Amino acid sequence: MPDSILNTPAEVKAALKAAPERAKITRVLMASPEHFSVETAINPWMKTKSGRLNKVSPKAAIAQWEALKGAYEKIGIGVEVIEAGGKLPDFCFCANQSFPFLDGHSRPAVILSRMKNESRAPEVPYYERWYSQRGWRIHELPKQVSSFEGMGDAIRHPGKRIIFGGIGPRSAENAWPEVAKISDMPVIPVRLTDARFYHLDTCLACLDASTALWIPEAFDDASRERVKAAFSNLIEVGAKDAANFACNAHCPDGKHVILQQGSAETVAELKKRNFRPIEVDTGEFIKSGGSVFCLKLELP
Repeated sequence: MPDSILNTPAEVKAALKAAPERAKITRVLMASPEHFSVETAINPWMKTKSGRLNKVSPKAAIAQWEALKGAYEKIGIGVEVIEAGGKLPDFCFCANQSFPFLDGHSRPAVILSRMKNESRAPEVPYYERWYSQRGWRIHELPKQVSSFEGMGDAIRHPGKRIIFGGIGPRSAENAWPEVAKISDMPVIPVRLTDARFYHLDTCLACLDASTALWIPEAFDDASRERVKAAFSNLIEVGAKDAANFACNAHCPDGKHVILQQGSAETVAELKKRNFRPIEVDTGEFIKSGGSVFCLKLELP
């Protein structure tokens, strides 16, 4: 695929114009948080200001997870649940272990992740088994790809068969030509430059074909230009709301935006553009560096 990696704004615009439509989201996968805890600091959000690991309330985490599940169901998005794997504390962040998609023949397929941190690598086989039991076509990346963390960094454009691909702390640059080849979808590469925004889903939330939330300072200059070429209506998330994980939002239907409660400026901007914000509490999960988008996986 000679145009699989879209490096210039002109290439981005041309590809978006030519790319076929993607299917609408009707369901998500969520993972039980019954073993959720903070045991190892693998991102900057997991420690207190004094340097200690954050402590979570298991009871509160389960209640918050159930409320998020209910928010999806209330707007007509089906929720499938994968049971917690072993005693893996980060298993519930199910955006990370895989990248599911429909192939060129509309068959469900998935690329398995190669987790950056050894503590999370045991999560992937549980997801592989879930897909295998349902007859999905399963793909693995070549060994030379050191890391790839699924939909934490592989975010589908809301309307077209195109992927935004995060390059940085968790996914290697050489993953993206392989992802593009396997999925038969071109990739808009975006390089992450701030350790706080270690996955693309922490600093870019695609809402509809023309609109996205973003944190500009999380990207290098060239990546900012690519994002600007992809969306005519970019909503900048300020520092306060960025720290509240407002950009880890999810808009499954082009209308409702599920996001962490308390991001007043972002909510106001969304309402101005006729989106319908749904504020939920994911405070226990933020202690581990994740919120709404991290806690679900879009199923094609």
